[in-house]
Amino acid sequence: MKLRILLPVAFAGAALLFAACGDGPDTPATTSTPGAPGVTGTAGIPADFGPAPVLGGNITSISPEHAAKVAQASTRTANLGDPKGICAEVTFDGLPQYAQWFRMAVDGVEVTEELLWIVPTREAPTTGKVCFVPEAGLAVGKHTAAIAVQDPNNPLAESKQVVGWAFEVTP
Repeated sequence: MKLRILLPVAFAGAALLFAACGDGPDTPATTSTPGAPGVTGTAGIPADFGPAPVLGGNITSISPEHAAKVAQASTRTANLGDPKGICAEVTFDGLPQYAQWFRMAVDGVEVTEELLWIVPTREAPTTGKVCFVPEAGLAVGKHTAAIAVQDPNNPLAESKQVVGWAFEVTP
């Protein structure tokens, strides 16, 4: 019972850490923010969003993109065949199962049980799209998201990949 409660709390904490720190390169390009001496970040990204995540491996793209500003209306899903919200394009390369290996947290809360999966085939898919699609869309404001590739049979094992990012939803 304790493991069942502790695991989501640990994942949410890790998601916040990775969302704040990103999963960027060891030596990101840095730029100074005018008016804030000594503040650095990834070139072209506001400092409060942190460095851009590194994609590749099993997580090939994310949306909204890191540090993007998106309209609140664009986060509502009218057609589940074309989901909006927080999504990632993934590959199942090197994984013995498929969707079971992916976990997601949004704003520090695990949402894995609420994910929508779109795969091109039910028989041995090689790629897929996973989305968190809240019915009313996302609230206006800054959000963080993280997706982890983790062995579903050994939740204490180190994650194979973690991608964290932040974006802003506007009216």
